[in-house]
Amino acid sequence: MELFDLLARLHSKREESLRLLQGFVELESFSHDKAGVDQLGKHLVEVFSSFPVQAECIKEETVGNHLRFQLGEGKKQILLIGHLDTVYPRGTLERMPFQVDGNQAKGPGVIDIKGSYVMVYHLFELIADLDLDDYQIVWLLTSDEEIGSPNGKKIVKEEAARSQVVLVLEPATDRGALKTARKGSGKFTLEVKGISAHAGLNPEDGANAIEELAYQITKIVPLADHSKGTTLNTGEISGGQLFNVVPNYGSAIIDVRVSELSEAVRIETAFRELTVRNPRTQLHITGSVYRPPLVKTEETNQLFQLTQEIGRLLGIELEEAMVGGGSDGNFAAETGTPVLDGLGVFGGGAHSPEEFLWIDSLAERTALLYGLISTFIQRDYFGGDVR
Repeated sequence: MELFDLLARLHSKREESLRLLQGFVELESFSHDKAGVDQLGKHLVEVFSSFPVQAECIKEETVGNHLRFQLGEGKKQILLIGHLDTVYPRGTLERMPFQVDGNQAKGPGVIDIKGSYVMVYHLFELIADLDLDDYQIVWLLTSDEEIGSPNGKKIVKEEAARSQVVLVLEPATDRGALKTARKGSGKFTLEVKGISAHAGLNPEDGANAIEELAYQITKIVPLADHSKGTTLNTGEISGGQLFNVVPNYGSAIIDVRVSELSEAVRIETAFRELTVRNPRTQLHITGSVYRPPLVKTEETNQLFQLTQEIGRLLGIELEEAMVGGGSDGNFAAETGTPVLDGLGVFGGGAHSPEEFLWIDSLAERTALLYGLISTFIQRDYFGGDVR
């Protein structure tokens, strides 16, 4: 079947797609709600049991269980990455219900990332026509991506290391661009302990923790280097109890974004080397650049150009982008396996009460993903390279 005909066939599945999507969205799966995440996982296993897939539940104690679906038994692995969790706490559906408005579908997690489950469902329907003798397609769904994948990143790296390519089903940009690079993310906490005293009677006996903290922030701000894509943001600050008491405690939380690995090293070193100005205060620093940058490589560029070719067959002109947010693709890229991100649906308002997806993008991006995978298989794109 020609890709353009396949696209029309996928568009004809609109009502089925929306039914599937509603079922996924209405199972709330907040990152810190293990029961909710696990319930969604069980539903996915049930829905995908109609395909000849091997489904594996990877157990976790403190966060939701991860899921791994495998289609085919070949030695060459194509890895699809998604996640189960969303940023919306249980109960969000009451004020943000799933709804369809023209070409928009709305609801918590509809674009990030539950629309991609519908894509994979239709992808598996289409792949039945392909010869998978030499290939296996693995769909990995971590349970803690939205909180930095503290547990899931290990599994992501293991699967990526044994794969020929990693295709990340995170949403495209609002304009539909694929993501060929992502910044790495860091979080640092500064805590200052001072000495309390009366602000009027004996302030000299105190050591002002807030003043020391403010000084430390002035030392941090110049670490940003916009020419290299390095940014820092002091996003939370707290301290003190009463206006007439010298505060004995102050803290700040700083967000860090880097585009280069060398910048991650520089920033971590600079935080470790901070020292107090007031020797009567104590400074305690925790944190790190916990998610490395996804750096665009020549292999990434080749993957994007191939995807552009397939897009043109579908009547789509694809663009690429580098974005500030991270994904599990960042961890996958650490292994050296080529990664292409942003292959999911698109719309707008991710992580907000206005989150929506363009319904037409379900069919469009499924056709694009199928075209890319079928090209890998039919051209034997990876040749004899088996990891």
